[in-house]
Amino acid sequence: MREEYAEIRESGGQPGTDRLLEPPKLEVERLHVLKGVLERLVTTLSERFRDYCNVPSSFFVNQVESGNSWDVLESYEDSIAGIYYCRQWDSKIVIGLDRRFIFSLIDAAFGGDGSMPAFEADRPFTSLEARLARSVFSLVVPELEDLLNPITPVNLDIEKLETKLDFQILGQTDVPVISVQILFQILDNGGRMFMIIPQSALYPIRKLLERTRALDGTSVDPEWQKKMQDGLASSTMLLTGVLEGPEMTLNEIAALEPGQILRLDADTKSLIALECQDERIFWCRLAQSKSQFALVVEQPIDRQKELVSDLISGSPAR
Repeated sequence: MREEYAEIRESGGQPGTDRLLEPPKLEVERLHVLKGVLERLVTTLSERFRDYCNVPSSFFVNQVESGNSWDVLESYEDSIAGIYYCRQWDSKIVIGLDRRFIFSLIDAAFGGDGSMPAFEADRPFTSLEARLARSVFSLVVPELEDLLNPITPVNLDIEKLETKLDFQILGQTDVPVISVQILFQILDNGGRMFMIIPQSALYPIRKLLERTRALDGTSVDPEWQKKMQDGLASSTMLLTGVLEGPEMTLNEIAALEPGQILRLDADTKSLIALECQDERIFWCRLAQSKSQFALVVEQPIDRQKELVSDLISGSPAR
């Protein structure tokens, strides 16, 4: 059947007339904004996929290229796909997962360790696999809409879920498309997610997708931003108080014995540096609290003044 359509496509009609009727082609390498949207999408998906399992997963934009709908769809024959209609573009969009993607996610979600080989037998997808794919699409599509809406309004409404892809899903005419391939990795397995968008849908907004200016920062995911801030604020850091001691030769240090007392060049009036990761951050004074030595923070250390002082004294900057 595929060969018959190929023969029809290659035969009949005048070449000059065919070229006039061809829809305009997009230059994928100029769609910087679209590529930026996809990069942000895969970053978000890595975080959101923790809803399925606690095992870390990663996504990577592997390909963004132009092609023909029949050829691209035929290469994803063993996949589950959602067929979406975008009324703003008046076009159908295909978002799909190949069999390896679905197997890898199910294996990890149900406690697998990635050691099982992917199931390669030619069989129909199960109802569980179809439900999982629909669940993944319900996560991907809203994220994609949110990332595209600052550029152009987009609403993707699902028309149907296909568990057996046919190269004519987008119509009986072979049309130019933008094909996006995203690689998925979890444990020692992985698979492919793909998106197929007719070029005729993107051509009217090509200028918006070609802008080199970075996307507006107001569309940053506030939930992700809060998690990042909370994670940084709750990080555990080791603080070290540094008291100046006497200068000693290597022989004197080697001769030290357990129980021997070293007199420090510090008292309750001396300023003691409080360090974090070998970086001095506060000046403190020595004190006592509940029968233990303590440091009372006096003031933050001015790094600029410290640098000038070190340069004047000839001491190495810290």
